[in-house]
Amino acid sequence: MSELASLRAHVDFARRLTRVMDLRFNVLGIRFGIDPMLDVIPGLGNLLATLTSFYLFWIAAKLRVPTWVYFRMMWNITVDSVFGFIPYIGIVLDLFFRSNVKNFSLLEKYFDPDILVGEVL
Repeated sequence: MSELASLRAHVDFARRLTRVMDLRFNVLGIRFGIDPMLDVIPGLGNLLATLTSFYLFWIAAKLRVPTWVYFRMMWNITVDSVFGFIPYIGIVLDLFFRSNVKNFSLLEKYFDPDILVGEVL
């Protein structure tokens, strides 16, 4: 598999993962994913959600995004992780902050297969 095809596969998987983590369900007009549900498992749930967020960060590194994007992504991950350790507040934050959606939105702007052909290979 070529570098570009591999990167495309990672971005596609990250898109699906972001939807599952932050947007999968809709109850009373509130969209949410499994991220708030993971907070019910003390410590471990927040760790799993944070590792998922770092997968998006890893893809950003592969895309060689601008430095400000890394800082913004780290800010989103940090806010989600720190507040995720606080009972109930972490669940509410996950319902409305949606760090994975924010980070994928930042990341997606820099994935253009036509431009990347020369840069990634």
